[in-house]
Amino acid sequence: MKHSDPQLTRLSELPSSDHHRASVNSTEELWTRVEQLLAVAGGQADSSNPSSVLFENLAKSIDRLRELLNERDRELARLTERSELLACAQAEAIVYSAEVIDELEQVKQSLSDARGAAEEAAKDNQRLADTIFERTNDAVMLFEDSICLACNDNTLRILNCEREQILGTWPAVFENAKKEDGSPAGTLLRSTLESIRQDGVCQLEVQLKSDLHQAFWSEITFSRFCMRGSTHVLVVVRDITARKHFEAELRRHRDFLNNIINAVPDQICVRALDQRLVLVNDAFCSAHAIDRETALGNDLNTLGLSDCFPPIEMAQEQISKGDPCKAIERTFTTTTGEHKIASIKQTMFADQDTGERFAIATSRDITDDRDREERMRLLASVFKGASEGVAILTQTGGVCEANPAFVSMVNDHLTKPLLQCRLDEALRVEIEGFSDALQSALSGNPWSGKASVRSNGWLVRSFWISLSLSSESQKQDRRIIALVSDITELENSQVELRRQAMHDNLTGLPNRVYFRDNLTRLVGLADQGGCELTVCFLDLDDFKHANDSLGHACGDQLLRLVAERIQMVMGKETFLARFGGDEFALILQRRHYSIEAQNARFDQLQLAFHEAFYIDDNEIHVGLSIGVTHCPDDSRDAGTLMRNADIAMYAAKNSGKNAIRHFQPEMQNQVDLRHRVQTNLRDALSDGEIEVHYQPKVFASTGQLAGCEALVRWRTSDGRYMPPNEFIPVAEQTGLIFPLGELVFEITADQAVQWHAAGIVPHIAVNVSPHQLRQKRFIDNLQNTLTRTGALAKWFELEITENAMMDDVEQNVRILKQLSAMGFSVAIDDFGTGYSSLSYLKSFKIHTLKIDISFIRDVTHDRQSAAIVRSITSLGTGLGLSVVAEGVETLEQAILLESMGCTILQGYFIGKPMPALQFRDWLDRWQKQSSLEHALELGAHI
Repeated sequence: MKHSDPQLTRLSELPSSDHHRASVNSTEELWTRVEQLLAVAGGQADSSNPSSVLFENLAKSIDRLRELLNERDRELARLTERSELLACAQAEAIVYSAEVIDELEQVKQSLSDARGAAEEAAKDNQRLADTIFERTNDAVMLFEDSICLACNDNTLRILNCEREQILGTWPAVFENAKKEDGSPAGTLLRSTLESIRQDGVCQLEVQLKSDLHQAFWSEITFSRFCMRGSTHVLVVVRDITARKHFEAELRRHRDFLNNIINAVPDQICVRALDQRLVLVNDAFCSAHAIDRETALGNDLNTLGLSDCFPPIEMAQEQISKGDPCKAIERTFTTTTGEHKIASIKQTMFADQDTGERFAIATSRDITDDRDREERMRLLASVFKGASEGVAILTQTGGVCEANPAFVSMVNDHLTKPLLQCRLDEALRVEIEGFSDALQSALSGNPWSGKASVRSNGWLVRSFWISLSLSSESQKQDRRIIALVSDITELENSQVELRRQAMHDNLTGLPNRVYFRDNLTRLVGLADQGGCELTVCFLDLDDFKHANDSLGHACGDQLLRLVAERIQMVMGKETFLARFGGDEFALILQRRHYSIEAQNARFDQLQLAFHEAFYIDDNEIHVGLSIGVTHCPDDSRDAGTLMRNADIAMYAAKNSGKNAIRHFQPEMQNQVDLRHRVQTNLRDALSDGEIEVHYQPKVFASTGQLAGCEALVRWRTSDGRYMPPNEFIPVAEQTGLIFPLGELVFEITADQAVQWHAAGIVPHIAVNVSPHQLRQKRFIDNLQNTLTRTGALAKWFELEITENAMMDDVEQNVRILKQLSAMGFSVAIDDFGTGYSSLSYLKSFKIHTLKIDISFIRDVTHDRQSAAIVRSITSLGTGLGLSVVAEGVETLEQAILLESMGCTILQGYFIGKPMPALQFRDWLDRWQKQSSLEHALELGAHI
């Protein structure tokens, strides 16, 4: 390529080296002429003439000038050479630049072509992606921050919904997802989508169900990727219902085969040629006390069972001899040291697919069979020395031979020789159908039965007789072997055992089994119109306190005295039983007692228990809670009657103890409700339905925030709040109070940490159930929660009821000291409603007294309530304790309580229990008030 550049033109006009050399030659000639002139002038000049001096100086100057000019010429030559080199370099650079420009043009064209190809490829990729997105059989959705941005048409088909129901939201069908065990999986799906940003890819198998379609199994794949600078998650839903059904069918067939193999009583093991065990059944594992996982993959030598089965080579040898499955006997010692004899059969088979050969061995324990044979030989050899009576009989039952044991059974009352007697005559028993029994034995069908000797209705002797045909008998002279055992003592023992099994060992009364049997019998009579019944359950009140304080021996004596007093009051016609512990039960028949007489007896019974019991100079008081039900009025089923009486008895206990309650259908409804609450509460603890609300507390003198009380709330799945008085008693009765209490404290601790980080100094009161206080790990659980959440013990005040404090004083004193050492404050809740001794207050490490709401409610118009509040306030102040008044609902109450000296106020007038966010808003509004009166006035409107 040619270029026209002005720089090239200017470079061509510069003096060339030839011009320079010409100039140098002309200068040399000029200098030569000057030197000649100077030589002529110098030869004519006289040294005395001043002109000669001038010429000398001029000659010197000219020589100097010549040297300078020569130096200038040399410098000029160097500059000329450098200029030529520079010109050449510039020319080469310009040429190279032209070439680079030409190459850039070519690269530009190539880039343009590549860009076009890339755009075509991108379009192809987009078309491919669109094809995959729309034509795949799976549902494909694109999510960002749990919001669906896009979905394919299959999503609408598979999930049976409209596009508008999915885009811009979290699909509702995911919320109804179920795990394989039937538990909800909606929360798991959402948390998986949120956490997949760090984990990359994850798969879950859940069951989905739309509103109108059947539930189906799906495999949901979460894939994380970045697009346009943000993180997205691709969710693919694949219908795997057919696969799950296929897998279930495979499992069914597998389980069916496994059940067959495991049902075989003989040991089965399958070994590969390298001796590895590849299959064993339950009988194998049980016989050798080894689990299946340990056995499989190991050989018999490793497991120490090499003596139990012959080597595989023996099976191969038997097959080669044409004698497969030949049983061999093998004696070995088990891992427990027992000596066993086994009959073992082995054979070989080959896998049709792989050709691999396996040896299958079955082992039957014949130790008992061999022992039995040995015993039979021994029995035959010791016939005469046997302790069991043995007689050889004729076909008509006559005794023709007997061993000494049999003779000793009958010798003391024989009136004629033994060999002239029939078996029944010798034993002096009447055997019903004796002739038929003989014929049965002669036909080869053994007979056995019990025969007894009675006198005046009393059992004298009892025998167990077995008749069987002798194997040595000839057809024409068959003999019958009679085995006779004297079971008189066994019968007497069984009678005594039955009596003991049906009676309580402590009181001698009938027990629960006897009670149920008798009630069932009487109900049967009632169904036939025979009798009407009343069933009562009785439970002692405060028996545990007496038993724990006086000891179990004293408690047993007390139960015996209670049984005697109940029987004495109720009369001998009453069927009294003890179920165990401190529970008794009664059955009264109306043919003995009318309903009015029964009620009168119940009143007398309760009055009788107002009197103390005396044991070893100890005066003991226990009450009696009675539950009553009637047959056939309430039920005609024994089990239902017992359940009704039990329900009524618990109703009597819940009503305040020492009461009588007759069964009503509403009581069953309450039991059913309690069961439903228990079931739903168990799920609520894991499903996030438990919340904590916070009720503020303020200082009475300043109106400033003193803290708050954490109160548990249960918001059910339908958004309704379950009242605490409905689920907390159930939680305490069923043991759910422990996980519930731990969850409440953990939620409260997390909230305390958040408030502390926001600059709010937390001081939160948390209620402690008496059951929690008795829990062995109560202290450890509190410490673990503090460690896990980072909360501090000094932020919390634990509220414990007065009655709970007094349940076990010594133990509670130790617990309160531990709590105080950890940094917790402790408050006595509902103070004034219990039965504690004031002397214990100085023993307990407490910080706060909380006056019960029942006194605060009437404090402004009831003198007694006001006096109690004033006394408690004075007591708390004197002990250096804070005094909290809860249930403050009016300004008048607040002002009066402040004047009485209450330290802290709490109630709806200050603020209702509220979630944490609302509590923060309430606090911002409350803190704007500058005085207590203004704060209280504000509280009236919050």
